[in-house]
Amino acid sequence: MSKSIPVRFLRETTLLLDVPQSEFLDTPKCDDPLDHSSRLNFFKLLRSKTRAQPKTPPVNPKQKQIRQFHTAAWLSFRNPPNKPVALLLAYQDSKGEFALVVDERTPDSSPTMMLSGDTQIEFYGELQYVRAIATGLKKEHQFYIEDVHVQRIRPKKPNTDKEDYWLVSSE
Repeated sequence: MSKSIPVRFLRETTLLLDVPQSEFLDTPKCDDPLDHSSRLNFFKLLRSKTRAQPKTPPVNPKQKQIRQFHTAAWLSFRNPPNKPVALLLAYQDSKGEFALVVDERTPDSSPTMMLSGDTQIEFYGELQYVRAIATGLKKEHQFYIEDVHVQRIRPKKPNTDKEDYWLVSSE
């Protein structure tokens, strides 16, 4: 079961970061950015007309999909709040706008705070956007966003070597 909250129930949210689409959509990637021919092929793919690209099947709006993200935010305060501050990932899919709580903490008297965690977004159809937002922050807290980091956790590629290598000792 998903622990997502409809965004309409959240009050006083602060936008920290609009996550680039390359992090949550399946876009083409350059295999080897250091190889000249690989880079040229990648740029040709990006510049080609959409008719020449193979068509991807339409996404079923009722099919559940999952994406995982590493998320972190570093905040500095002049007047730290005495109430909890929460970091959330907000997103929109075919069913509406939702948010997931990544981390929640009270800054106490510390002038800096880091909120971080791994999240798993369960969505239907395609993601329209993903945003890092915060709740519990007001203008009188005089805060500064030092850095926000949202990175998709991609599955590791299996080893494509056909040969097995054995460690041989010279003893």
